[in-house]
Amino acid sequence: MTRFRRVLWALLFGFLTPTLACAQTQSPSGLGAQTTPATPSRLAATEASIATAFIVAPRLLITADHALINPDRVFVGIGRGGKFIRARVVARDDRLDLALLEADVAGEPLPIARWDSVPLGIEIVAMGFPRSTGSPGDRRITSGIVNGEHRAKGRDDWFQLSAEIHRGNSGGPVIAADGSVVGVISHKLDALKTAEKSNDLPQNVNFALKSQQLVAFLIARSIATTVQPLNTSRQFRPFEIFQRHQSSVFMVISTRQKEKPEGVALP
Repeated sequence: MTRFRRVLWALLFGFLTPTLACAQTQSPSGLGAQTTPATPSRLAATEASIATAFIVAPRLLITADHALINPDRVFVGIGRGGKFIRARVVARDDRLDLALLEADVAGEPLPIARWDSVPLGIEIVAMGFPRSTGSPGDRRITSGIVNGEHRAKGRDDWFQLSAEIHRGNSGGPVIAADGSVVGVISHKLDALKTAEKSNDLPQNVNFALKSQQLVAFLIARSIATTVQPLNTSRQFRPFEIFQRHQSSVFMVISTRQKEKPEGVALP
């Protein structure tokens, strides 16, 4: 294993006590979602953010903008123990929480569904690299449905879904049963803060950007991709979707030098 890979995985698994940014660290501009801040470490010299990306055109991937804590140091790979390569940030939109990356990756671009053909209640899966056990690992897939529209601050760019997501899922695709992308994982409700106010613990209240916003983002940058109506007569099972599309979904790591905490002497 090269020195770079050893250092990278030391960061990810806490051997250098990094601060790992989570999927909730930042919500799209103007949304005002409640978030959970990362806790700084006094000893770490570097911090890392983990997210998910998927291929939308040859050598081009979509991920979450908030995960790029340092746009000059972004890497993509297949997950635990795999090879990571440097990615270049081509475009960013913090309002939609989207970023376009360029990297020398293999895999087929995922087709994108027209949002006006997506009915509420359809079955979907979310694919990505969640840190559900505290450390990043391999690709994971969870299933659920599109629960309904999500409106906030006068905007209706998102929808709610019931598939389980965790830190690291940000930027990952939401895929319908026909294999097309209907959304991009964006953020989730802060269950603990909501429980403090309502005395009720919400479960699996998660949100994704609608595919129409993703398509508009790509068209504005002259990126050719496959956009098609949802085919409700084609029904792949979750394991079939995973087998068909796993090679197009990647882990994203962004690293930066940690700022010196005020009043703390670093070694």
